[in-house]
Amino acid sequence: MSNRPKVQKSRSGSQPSGKRSEAGSNPLLKWLIIGVVALVVVAVAVAFLAGRDAEQRAQDSGVRQVSDVNIEGEPLPTFDGQEPDPAMERVAPAFAATTFDDVEVSVLPGDGTAKVIGFFAHWCPHCQRELPRLAGWLAANELPAGVEVIAVSTAVDPGRGNYPPSAWFEAEQWPAVAVRDSESNEIGDAYGLRGFPYTVGVDADGRVVARVSGELNDAAWEFLLQLVAP
Repeated sequence: MSNRPKVQKSRSGSQPSGKRSEAGSNPLLKWLIIGVVALVVVAVAVAFLAGRDAEQRAQDSGVRQVSDVNIEGEPLPTFDGQEPDPAMERVAPAFAATTFDDVEVSVLPGDGTAKVIGFFAHWCPHCQRELPRLAGWLAANELPAGVEVIAVSTAVDPGRGNYPPSAWFEAEQWPAVAVRDSESNEIGDAYGLRGFPYTVGVDADGRVVARVSGELNDAAWEFLLQLVAP
């Protein structure tokens, strides 16, 4: 005698479908799916409205987040971290730009003052850590004689977080010069920018002596300042 259980076929000859129909009619599963979809829709809507609200606030403040710039000189090669850096000892390009207060600033490598030029994107999480750290250092310490620091706000995107950059720089109490790049990031391109944050050290003769991509701790920052100092 066989111990196999007998499977009773339905009169129509098809396999039993009770479990499938029961799952399809499960009200808990149905409402769970609806809830997940609703949460996704709400999250997308909130992100969209937040971005639009930030852009509107920037417009209402009357502060332009990007502006026209003027570049003079040969652009530096794109920084890819290779050693030796092909930009070393090359003369950095000069540029004219404006601050968030519409003050014109001319950055002229070779004018006798060494420069550390930092490039920051408002939406970059590494920049969001780097900028306040450097602001704190600059507020608490004196720069070496003959050295100036310039920040460039670049890669501005109203649809991404921490917008507008003008409010970000103000909130972090950035104490040095900060200028706006153009909508097409011309200053960043001229300096070989590839990632954020990005820092270029230029000596008093206008020649590149260091390029760094990524965050700098205090020791690395102080070493860079001494490296460019006359």
